[in-house]
Amino acid sequence: MSRLGDFVRRDTVDFTVDIPTEMQEAITGRGRIAARVSREEALQVPAVMRGRNLIAGTLAGLPIHVRDKERKEATPTSLFEQIDPDVPNVVTFANTYEDLLFEGISWWRITEFGWHGFPTYAVHIGASRVNVMGWVPPVNGVGPSSSGRVYIDGYPVPDTELIRFDSPNPPVLVHAARAIRACLDLDQAASRYAAEPLPLGYFTPREGTRPNEDDKLITSLLNKWEAARSKRVWGYVGGAWEAKALQFNAEQIQLAEQRQHAVLEIARAMGVDPEDLGVSTTSRTYQNSEQRRQDMIDFTFSAYMRSVEERLSMRDVVPRGYSAKVNLDSFLRADTLGRMNAYKVGEEVGAYTTEEIRELEDRPALTPSQKPAAPVAAPPMEVPTDG
Repeated sequence: MSRLGDFVRRDTVDFTVDIPTEMQEAITGRGRIAARVSREEALQVPAVMRGRNLIAGTLAGLPIHVRDKERKEATPTSLFEQIDPDVPNVVTFANTYEDLLFEGISWWRITEFGWHGFPTYAVHIGASRVNVMGWVPPVNGVGPSSSGRVYIDGYPVPDTELIRFDSPNPPVLVHAARAIRACLDLDQAASRYAAEPLPLGYFTPREGTRPNEDDKLITSLLNKWEAARSKRVWGYVGGAWEAKALQFNAEQIQLAEQRQHAVLEIARAMGVDPEDLGVSTTSRTYQNSEQRRQDMIDFTFSAYMRSVEERLSMRDVVPRGYSAKVNLDSFLRADTLGRMNAYKVGEEVGAYTTEEIRELEDRPALTPSQKPAAPVAAPPMEVPTDG
């Protein structure tokens, strides 16, 4: 048998015995490396849901336009007008950004090409539906040999029909799994304590009695106690036993400090401000709203924005010389007075025209009768001459 065959045979016989301890800990999640958490579990944590909506939801609402070589907006293909004919663009982009955040990768499948050879329609494909097969060597010269073949729902798909987005950041579901799972455990513990009027307690024999301490009898007694307490706050267990309650205050029952720390870890992993997830921090310096939003773009949004922008600017999506750009105007929109002052200065230095300002304010273009009349030039001054 070939060397590959020997490896396969050893894999089926005794490979599990030879796995190093470090690898076993990584696989089972009981060691220093926590096992990956599923997306369904992660979204059960309100902090993760809020972080996802803050990043994916906000970026999905920002329009993407295409610019030509002269930095003018253009529409080289209809892909950017309506990506999926059956789904709003905001939903397609929200799913794309969510995949980049949680999985580190996202997929679109092109469903239609235009006469120019560029995609005109595409659909988002969930990461769980995609499988990338690595290099498969032939065995004894027999069998397929493929490299990086992509399968969707178990069927191979040509590379020309796929648009793959890659995040520069590591996937949150893998590298923040410990923090997410800790938050899940703490939430479950808090819910359990909140649902029980008596958090913890125990029974002791009353003084002067010698009750039967048979295990089956004690189990039956506890079952009756729980059944009685499901109907009333307290139950009755007989005169031979005395109930002792372990009292906790409300803060201890809700595990407030531990849960806040877990949310803080999630905020760090997702790159968002802890205060956006409900964790109060006292070390914040004063920032106005516009500066805070600019920081979010620089330190959180930019990685995912650049991933989408640069991928949609590649030559298999748009012609040479065109590039995709996320429009941040609506996100950085200041108050009315601030915008008007900025427009005034911009118009004076030639950065804006009246038409561009009205377009930014989502106002219709001025009609000829609304446009200010051009100033009338003063007649030339006559110079008096002698005689």
